[in-house]
Amino acid sequence: MTAPRTRLAEMLGGYRRTALVHLATRLSLPDLLAGGPRTGTDLAALTGVREDRLHQVLRALTALGLLCQDDEERFALTEVGELLRTDHPETFHGQAVYFGGLSYRAYAGLPESLADGGIAFDHVFGTDYYDHLDRHPDLAEHYHKMIALAPGAAELIGGLFDFTPHRTIVDVGGGNGSLLAEILSLSPASRGVVFDLPLSAAAGEETLVGRGIGDRCEVVSGDFRVSVPPGGDVYILSRVLANWPDETAVKILSNCRDAMGSDSTLLVFELLMPERVREATFAVDGDINALAHFGGAVRTRPQFERLLAESGFRLDEVREVVEGTHWSLLRCTPEAAR
Repeated sequence: MTAPRTRLAEMLGGYRRTALVHLATRLSLPDLLAGGPRTGTDLAALTGVREDRLHQVLRALTALGLLCQDDEERFALTEVGELLRTDHPETFHGQAVYFGGLSYRAYAGLPESLADGGIAFDHVFGTDYYDHLDRHPDLAEHYHKMIALAPGAAELIGGLFDFTPHRTIVDVGGGNGSLLAEILSLSPASRGVVFDLPLSAAAGEETLVGRGIGDRCEVVSGDFRVSVPPGGDVYILSRVLANWPDETAVKILSNCRDAMGSDSTLLVFELLMPERVREATFAVDGDINALAHFGGAVRTRPQFERLLAESGFRLDEVREVVEGTHWSLLRCTPEAAR
């Protein structure tokens, strides 16, 4: 077992590692090394920075295990470092840019957030999260890549719910359309609607056309805090509700309820917080991330039941999508009348 002092020192020094990974992506070092080893002199010339300073960074990245150094003083990517290449099929490039930059800074606003009930991100940036992305398309592009579900995630969800009998599937807050594109590939007779803010429209269109389902799915722009497109048989809220405080979450759910027919189904794909936390989990990380960026929270099952009941839904079933991960699929149906 790690000594308490060592554990605490590792926690306090975590920011350094995050900053170094972020810096490596900002300098495009993983892409520059994709073709093979290079010297620090070569990399300094390609990045336009001072060689002596860069050498310190390269040495630190080697210590982290992202790079390795050969006898000819050349640096190369390790297996871990390869994941930061923009063209890697399982790339973490977007996460490195996002978490080491925008997200990293947002956490500095938590003291003010706890004191006045505001949102940490808003305190730091002077605007809310989505307005900031709208003003910075480059960050929005990284954001969409980062939140896209991993390949196969839709198959896991499809293993818990059969989409094939349903005519129209509406992904509320569907971002770049990656989830709905996967679902429609599993349900070839269904049509779809990706509904999200205008800043997501271009990414959504690109995904649908690229997947060859542009004729079966449309991108509709709007704000789910105001209204949701009607006429769907299945409505999906995937990783949406944790981003919002309770009153806004109830409004989003109520708008979905108003758009749904009596025989429609709502699927909520979210992390589910254990009622008692005993160890570090992705749910806890997600909870603090939601608090820092949006004033939201990862909720327990009783908390979801309260939100759903207040919005006119009955919670019929909760199933963990991948055992041990806390990612869960909540199947809900509208109550008869409100």
